[in-house]
Amino acid sequence: MESFASDEDEPLSLFPTEVRKVPKSLEDIVRTTKFNKSEIRLLYKGFKQECPRGAVTEREFQTIYSHFFPHGDCQSYTSALFRLLDRRKRMYFTFEDYVQTLSILIRGSMKERLQWIFRFYDISDDGKLTKQTFETIIRSLYNLLGPNCYIHQPVTEDTVEKHSAVLFERLDFRHVGSINFDDFEKYCLRNEQLMHTIDLLSSTAI
Repeated sequence: MESFASDEDEPLSLFPTEVRKVPKSLEDIVRTTKFNKSEIRLLYKGFKQECPRGAVTEREFQTIYSHFFPHGDCQSYTSALFRLLDRRKRMYFTFEDYVQTLSILIRGSMKERLQWIFRFYDISDDGKLTKQTFETIIRSLYNLLGPNCYIHQPVTEDTVEKHSAVLFERLDFRHVGSINFDDFEKYCLRNEQLMHTIDLLSSTAI
């Protein structure tokens, strides 16, 4: 059984157990994801470079994202994303959590991917999306990209509210003030451009 541990790894005793994690065997991860061994080794190499301790806290995750978006404020966006990566609510995520998420987004069925996206927007974890939850996520996306990305028109709170309202009205076709997963799925499956975008992102993620 192949292991990720190596002689070059730092002693486990140097770190608290809650923030120092060695992944399970390759076979275990292959069995629970849709990646092969070569792909998992490649993913682990990149993960280890960014996260040498094998476990990522929310603050560390935010720091990593800030390197890719130096002109933006990534706190709200990373908090929403961290909520899904920290699947077992331990205040950190591991390589297994990371690769399980990638497996869904890259190799999962369309339904599985849409379920993940819905959960990302469902920041209240109550199975429904409201105009307020859309505003929260869309605001976090604008903040993540930063002001330098919007040359022609500065982003204001009014911009966020209008963008959220338009998107919410399209999905709330039953006009009940909230959107469940069935509503979300029906809208997405009818939108060919959106489906193409999801497929394109999935096919180029690795």
